[in-house]
Amino acid sequence: MGALASGYEFSVSVSLIGCGRVRQQRRILIVSRRDGLLTAGQRESLERDGYLLVPSLLDETVLTPMRARLDELVYQALVAWDANPGQAVEERGVVDAALGLSDPDFAPCREHPLLAEAAAAMLGPDWHLGGLGLRAPLPGCGHQGLHPDYFPGQRTHGPWRSLSAMWCISAFTPENGPLRVIPGSHRVARSPVDDLAYGSETGPHPAEVKLVATTGSVILFNNADLWHSGTFNYSPAPRLAVTAALRRGRAPVDDVPARP
Repeated sequence: MGALASGYEFSVSVSLIGCGRVRQQRRILIVSRRDGLLTAGQRESLERDGYLLVPSLLDETVLTPMRARLDELVYQALVAWDANPGQAVEERGVVDAALGLSDPDFAPCREHPLLAEAAAAMLGPDWHLGGLGLRAPLPGCGHQGLHPDYFPGQRTHGPWRSLSAMWCISAFTPENGPLRVIPGSHRVARSPVDDLAYGSETGPHPAEVKLVATTGSVILFNNADLWHSGTFNYSPAPRLAVTAALRRGRAPVDDVPARP
């Protein structure tokens, strides 16, 4: 696998938890498509179930520098939280950080040709890379209630509006907070939470699947409409994942550099 992207660079302001706002170069990427990486059966499974686990795409020579960078981001967040315990965070006990789209250490997570093939199949010919981010639940944290990301407004038919590619930088084990999904829930209007007792949407669901995966695997899923959530990390270490957000349509005007 090589670097398969080209694009433009320009400065934007981004924010990391506890680190204030920094200036960095953002790159609008055009990811090359290489047909044949998804089998017909995998495409059918992705469309039908709303998710697909593809194991062990990235090896340790690629993962090691990523893991070192992410460990440092987690450490920085913990130091910032300790210095200011009252600061607002999106999710207590979870380190979330936006990653630079032009950062070479994370290029494999955005440039792997499997992403372009899956995006073209699920989103249509016009799609763009909308972001790249870390989610790292700390020990004892990370559980969420089942939800689709676009709610209310869940769609049950037509092309997908977005596709998430969650890369397992840590192995996803039953103990360390793997992603859970309700297969097929992106095509059902009724909420699967309605099957549970009132107030128990954060509890286990009889139809849920916890996605256990080796390091370097990728989980493709319809984050907009598939009911999914994080789970508790019962391990002694943060669980590291990098997610590429692929979105239907062309990049917003604000993301495209002005012509000279």
